[in-house]
Parts: sequence; structure tokens; C-alpha cells
Amino acid sequence: MRLAIHHIDHGGGIAITILAIAIVTGVLFFAKDDKVGSYGDTTQQGIDVSHHQGYIDWETVASDGTVKFAYIKATEGATHQDTRYDYNITAARERGIKVGSYHYFHPDVPVKEQAENFLHITCAYPQDLVPAIDIEECGGLSPQQVCDSIAYFTALLQEQWHARPLLYTHQKFYNDYLQNSFNEYPLWIARYGFFLFKPHPGLDDGRTPTMWQYSNRGRVEGITGRVDLNTLCGAIKLTDLELVK
Repeated sequence: MRLAIHHIDHGGGIAITILAIAIVTGVLFFAKDDKVGSYGDTTQQGIDVSHHQGYIDWETVASDGTVKFAYIKATEGATHQDTRYDYNITAARERGIKVGSYHYFHPDVPVKEQAENFLHITCAYPQDLVPAIDIEECGGLSPQQVCDSIAYFTALLQEQWHARPLLYTHQKFYNDYLQNSFNEYPLWIARYGFFLFKPHPGLDDGRTPTMWQYSNRGRVEGITGRVDLNTLCGAIKLTDLELVK
């Protein structure tokens, strides 16, 4: 009787083990939270917040001096006003953090009504930084129509603040809808990367953003849950975004 000889594929077993380790490591890295200053100039770091962060202990946020500025959601569309705006902008500024306000923009909603909504609430509070416009959706409009809508909105804000607003969006939306437009306006671009690899935003028209939102998984003492982290780019300083008094 011939004995059966079973060959063990050691190579296959090793490959499976390596794959399993890679998957576990990847999950751990993906779940990893970022800290202020993880990327970019550690002296030019800030956050942006809304009611989604709930109650914020701004005294604790400001205590170690790492958070230099905060953009705070004021309004959205023609009627919505953020329920935490009054507290956030007042408490943050009292703790010495430079503050600015942002509006979540809907290109297909009447622009004048959105501007009135934003200005009505923000003009009641001191502002340190130029206003910001959060643009993440097209509302079924073409790129040209989106740009026309934004251009009208920025013009209305400039009449009030005498400064060009900061335009926020993520990298793909910018490349699809905004590239080669608003060349005189400061850009705030979101690009988070993958695992520990966080490449700077790559814009198809070659522009360099003023600000980079490098994480939406930040952890900051004084804030329960995650928060967006931002850094100024290159030689840009916070004074470049400050409103002229």
C-alpha cells in the first residue's frame, strides 16, 4: 500500500497571515483619531464647529494654546440658523481664539435670501476673520450656474465685510465645479487622505489653498466626539485672514 503524502502550502498560509495582519492594522489606523498639529504648521492650527459638536468647553479648548482659530457655523440656506452659534462664537472669542463664521450654501436656493440670513445673525457679533462659504453640493446646477450663484453671494458679503470670503469645499467638488474660477479668493480645501497618508490637496488648475482641512476625525480636549482640524498652508499666516478693523 502506497502512503499518501500531503503537501502543506506554507507559502499560502504565510500570505493569508500577512493579509490578516494588514487588514487589522489598516482598521486600527483608519479608526485612529488625529490631534491638533498632526499635519501642517503647528503654529497655524484651527478647528471648525457647529451644533453637531454639542456643548464645547471653550476654556479647555483654549487652555494649551494649540487651537489658534475657529470657524463657527452660523447659517444654512435661506432660513436655518445654527442653534449653538451664539454660545460658540461668544465663548471662543472670550477665550482668546480668533473666530470667523461660515454659511452652508445651497446654489439652487435664492442667493439674496441666503445672504440676508447669514448677515442678519453674524453682524450682531464681532468677527476676527473673513467669512467663509461652505460649498459641497451643486443643487442640480451646471458648473457655470454654480459659479454664478456663488459669485452673487460673495458680492453681497463683500459689500458688508469689505473682504473676499474664504471658499470651502472638498477637493473633488472644486475640480468638478470651481476650478479656474474665483482666482482672487482664498480657498479652504478638505482632503483627508487614507490611513496615515494625508497628501496635500491637489487642484487641477494648480492653485494652492490658503487653508487645508486635513482631518474630520480630530480629538480636542473640551470637545466631546470628533471635530474637523485645519492648518494654514505654506507662508499663509492667520493675519492674512483677519478682517481690517
